[in-house]
Amino acid sequence: MELGQGFPEWTELGQDSGLDPLGMQRPIEAIYQSLVPGISTITLRYRYYSFFPLILRHYEEKIRHPDPAVLRSFQRKCEALFALICTHGEPELGITGSDWAGRTLNEVTAQSGASGIIDFTVGADPDADEKLRYLKNKGGAFGAIYSTQMSEMGLVHFPDPGQSNPNPVCSEVALQLAEALASELGDIADRFFEVVASGQISVSDLGSFAAMKPSALQSGSREHVLLKDILLGATDTRGLTAQMRRSTLRMLLEFTNTFDSVPRAETVKWHWFENVPAKEAAEPNQVPQLWFLYQACDLMRLAYEVILSAALTLIEAAPRRRMSLGELTDDLAGAVPTTGGESWDDFSTGINAAEEASTAREYAAAMLEAMDTGETSEQVRNAISLIAILADKATAESSLVEAALSGADYFQSLRTEAIFLDRNRSADADRVIADLIRERVLKRHLWVASRKFRNQKAYTFHMEPEEGALRYRAPIQVSPSSPRLDQALRFLRDISLIDSGGITSIGRSELAVA
Repeated sequence: MELGQGFPEWTELGQDSGLDPLGMQRPIEAIYQSLVPGISTITLRYRYYSFFPLILRHYEEKIRHPDPAVLRSFQRKCEALFALICTHGEPELGITGSDWAGRTLNEVTAQSGASGIIDFTVGADPDADEKLRYLKNKGGAFGAIYSTQMSEMGLVHFPDPGQSNPNPVCSEVALQLAEALASELGDIADRFFEVVASGQISVSDLGSFAAMKPSALQSGSREHVLLKDILLGATDTRGLTAQMRRSTLRMLLEFTNTFDSVPRAETVKWHWFENVPAKEAAEPNQVPQLWFLYQACDLMRLAYEVILSAALTLIEAAPRRRMSLGELTDDLAGAVPTTGGESWDDFSTGINAAEEASTAREYAAAMLEAMDTGETSEQVRNAISLIAILADKATAESSLVEAALSGADYFQSLRTEAIFLDRNRSADADRVIADLIRERVLKRHLWVASRKFRNQKAYTFHMEPEEGALRYRAPIQVSPSSPRLDQALRFLRDISLIDSGGITSIGRSELAVA
């Protein structure tokens, strides 16, 4: 069970909760973060990107206190009031603090009806009991969720250490957004800040602020045009992050236009993987190719984690929930049928030549279905077949893979695994499969978990060595990653480029722009 010496020191192996048991997530995240900059899995509504410039501008003009705690107190009261406004009447989706706002509205209405007064200062207080806060994180929605993404979009700037004002400030385009929203709201904006200062509002008055809701964004307004242009990179035509995001969003619009419906993220990922176009001079950043690479990397991770899941199932069912590494490896590798004496190259060629181009999807579906039903042999067989297909694709796209994934090799990725299999191309297939399972899945997990324990003090072993055997500890959850496509589609919906019927006339007009 010796893991070996000389492990590299690292501090960001992945999730410290055990959600990345083989340390393969980081290269995948790096790809999709570069493809949808300014949007994350928790930035749920796009109008926050004009709401926050509005409150930051007000703070800078009317309060201008350098203490970050003063800004945080003001910002949290603005967010709490915004949550109440958006939850009152027809509730908006994706609003930070909506659960708190819903409970508060129900309690006050039940006691005093529409004339009831809501005091939201306690809910907004970052030092109040966590159960009373609209959001547990003291940074609020801006600090915990939106500020980093808005910075990527060039809307807010964070000062360097030592500057007299340590608080984030609006960029020029963000100030334009703030002015546009203030103009759209009229006296509603002034009344909003008056209520923030008082810390109280009646239930009946909340409806008068409905124009601030995300769904109330007026198509064709100055605010709408600015939000659209910022999202689609029109305000930063030379910036790489803006153009990467623009390319991804245009691909989503094209997909929606072609299929006349708003797609699910999983459907989009497979379509882009199976229909990757040849690189064009007009697409210098290779965004379509990088989306293909993202899916290939994520599928490789899934296949490896499915093998680990099968291993855990076998150990759990074994006497005393223990198996030796050799016995476990033999059981798992024995699930993959090979022709006696064939090389890995022969085996891989047979997999890739026997089926149509869509087999990656079929093997992935069969692999995950077998995992759900506990058929470990089918899990491993389909996972190894999928790995063979992906390694072949990686070899065919070697320049792309090398350029995008040539980071530290202690992060396993499509690249490292394709290199491993290519080096063993002429070796016996049974031996290669056994080596892959033993070294790159089973011992890899022990290696990753030991690094997390040593550097992060997080115990994430799903199996652990004990007296020459592997002892079962806990199952793993295996699922495709979420590359922010659902949130990107939500943003496109928020600015009326798509709706429930598919692409809109505004969306088609944007597609017509070169």
